[in-house]
Amino acid sequence: MSFAEYVVLLQRRWRIWVSMILVGLLVALALNLVSQKKYTATATSFVTVADAEATGSGEIFQGSQFTVQRMASYSALSRSPQVLQAVIDELDLDVSPRALRQMVEVTSPADSVLLQVSVEDHDPRQAADIADEMSRQLGVMIEELETPRGLASSAVKVTLTQEAEVPAEPSSPRGMLNLLLGVVAGAALGVVLALLRHVLDRRLKTAEDVRAITDVSPLGPTVASREARAAPLVALDYRTAAAEQYRTIRSALNLADVDHELRHFVVSSPMPGHGGTTVAGNLAISWALAGAEVCLVDSGLRRPAVTRLFGVEGSVGLTDVLVGDVDLDQALVPWQDGTLSILPAGSLPPDPVALLGSQAMAGLVAELRSRFDVVIYDSDPMIAATDAIVLARALDGLVLVVRSGTTTRDHLAACLEKVREARVPLLGTVLFAVRMSRRARRSYLAVDREGPRAELAGCGAAGGRSAGRRSQPAEQPPEPEQLLEPKRLPEPEREPESRAPDAGSPVRPQAHLSPQVRARVRPQGRPQSGSHVESR
Repeated sequence: MSFAEYVVLLQRRWRIWVSMILVGLLVALALNLVSQKKYTATATSFVTVADAEATGSGEIFQGSQFTVQRMASYSALSRSPQVLQAVIDELDLDVSPRALRQMVEVTSPADSVLLQVSVEDHDPRQAADIADEMSRQLGVMIEELETPRGLASSAVKVTLTQEAEVPAEPSSPRGMLNLLLGVVAGAALGVVLALLRHVLDRRLKTAEDVRAITDVSPLGPTVASREARAAPLVALDYRTAAAEQYRTIRSALNLADVDHELRHFVVSSPMPGHGGTTVAGNLAISWALAGAEVCLVDSGLRRPAVTRLFGVEGSVGLTDVLVGDVDLDQALVPWQDGTLSILPAGSLPPDPVALLGSQAMAGLVAELRSRFDVVIYDSDPMIAATDAIVLARALDGLVLVVRSGTTTRDHLAACLEKVREARVPLLGTVLFAVRMSRRARRSYLAVDREGPRAELAGCGAAGGRSAGRRSQPAEQPPEPEQLLEPKRLPEPEREPESRAPDAGSPVRPQAHLSPQVRARVRPQGRPQSGSHVESR
């Protein structure tokens, strides 16, 4: 990774390292508060060679060199039990020699004849008294050891030149130093955790993450918001930024294949709850508001969700048409004054793959293609079933929905592998429910709310058939308040020419089924209600 990539990574994972810095500060602050204050007092002694006969400069130099060489040994004498016990007895201390040894530190600066005795204690006055007494007792011990046998005076003299001052400020804990160390340690730990989280996190969150696996940028993102969670059909209000996002995705689909007009495709997601049904429904609404004849087919024959999302009756639908129980006209449900048509899933078959891959399904696809400008098939998730792959073979291709922060790299890679093996055209991916900060979302979703936006010329009523039926421009879409309350409308009377295709009579897909296949796909029951709309 380059330096810029590390910077971007730290920006994305800023909560981790900022939290660790705060933790480091809190730990350091806690240590400062709970640690007992200690004071350090230092006394200094001067060591000389007591030789009265040494008058020349050479003899004096030799004496000083002798003293310097022995200073390390003098410092070690401070740990002697005789010295420690003498200090305890003199000051009447309530400590043991071992405890006193841990309180005292005797040092000698390099190339000097100074002995510095430092004592650390909770009582500043007692620390100064121990330092002074330790210096005296250490001097007595040194003079006794340096007294030659048979002589009354010592060759070395130790003089206490600077008595210890009573310290006014504690030497520990060091508040500022501890806080600084806490910040540094917390920042280092936070960076390590951020890098570790980046390596172990397999979730896809940005368009760059999707592009790294698919080698192609997504068709477009949709930004997560409270409004979208409360009312998933955000494309109803054509003036909002959320509706603009689906218009952008719709425009990208128009440009996915410049040689062919893509109007009949399946929408799926890797796992349940990744937003496939929501994206399919909003794309259908977006095309319908642009003036196209749209049909949304709930081909999720395992866990239907379109009927619950749009609030329409779904007891009769796709399965019943394929097995010949009802005609296509009877199963189609017009939604909101004919804004679009919905073909519910209907009864739940025992073998959805066999039903979707049957000749009856191929005939139904051809019939829907002849009736509508745009047909969107909402299918079950791809990881658990191959329904979307089987259905996409008869259509223009597949649109794969990736939920930001939920879909993993492994999920997307598994879906792409299935698509490649089946040689199904992948029209693109949609990055669903991208999370952004409030400020970034306002900047990203800024739209002109002063009036309705003009539709893109390439995203209007699609195809020559639509232009022929609608010679006049599409009227302004109804206000959102008129579209929010879903209801089942009575079946409208259709013109004879719209009911009868070119073949002269309505297609009966069940005629293509053999008795054996028809027995396998005969419905076993009705779809169960109560599951969440976002099941797919």
